[in-house]
This record gives sequence, structure tokens and C-alpha cells, in this order.
Amino acid sequence: MRTQAKHPFQAVQAGKTLAIEFANRPADRQVPAPQARHVAPLSYCSTYKGYRLSVHARPANTDLYAADLVIEQLDSSSCKFRALDYFYTAAEALGYATRWGRIWVDHRLQKVVERAMGTDIMDGRADTARGSGE
Repeated sequence: MRTQAKHPFQAVQAGKTLAIEFANRPADRQVPAPQARHVAPLSYCSTYKGYRLSVHARPANTDLYAADLVIEQLDSSSCKFRALDYFYTAAEALGYATRWGRIWVDHRLQKVVERAMGTDIMDGRADTARGSGE
């Protein structure tokens, strides 16, 4: 039986485990993990119809990201929504929070128009519940 050798003149000793070398370092030596080249953003801001949408992907206790949202109007207070839902990636959480914020703004603007006109835009009837109907 032939024995394996590291070099032609050096035989491997029986019962001894060989350390795997990577870049001239033993594998059992603690080495910090390499930094990722591209890190997904965890927050960004955008404007939509006069509102500022600040969306955040907050890492949760598990491997998920919570979608957080802050909606601000320049002359008004802000509305904050934490953990709208949970996602596997930060990009999914940011996209969901942005879509949710735009839907909220559209609904809010629709309600403002309905109050100003005194009608329900969806069915075209006068809004009698608010006392502005006939």
C-alpha cells in the first residue's frame, strides 16, 4: 500500500488529521468573514403627490425584514406605520411599504375631495350621512 505525501520526501503520519489551508492560513483559525460587495439599502425617501414617504426595512429578530413607513405632509403632522408586513429581503419590504404608502395617499386625497364636494365619488350620490346632502 502506498502512503500519500505532502512532498515526495515527507510521508503523512497515521492518525493525524491534516489542516486544510486556504490562502496560506489553516482552516481552523478564526478569520473574519469577507464584507459583501453590495449591501441592499435599508431605507429611502420619495415624494408622491405632495407627501413625503420614508420607507424602512427593519431587520426583525428572525431572518426577516419588517416594512416600516412614515408619511409626512409639509404643512401637517406625520403618520407612522410599523411592521406593515414581514419579508425575506430588504428590497421586498421597501417595495411593499412604498406601494402601501402610495395607496394610503391616494385614498386620503380621495377622501379630501369627497368632503369638499359633499358626495361619494365612488357612487356619485350626495353624502347624507355628513349632513351635506339634500
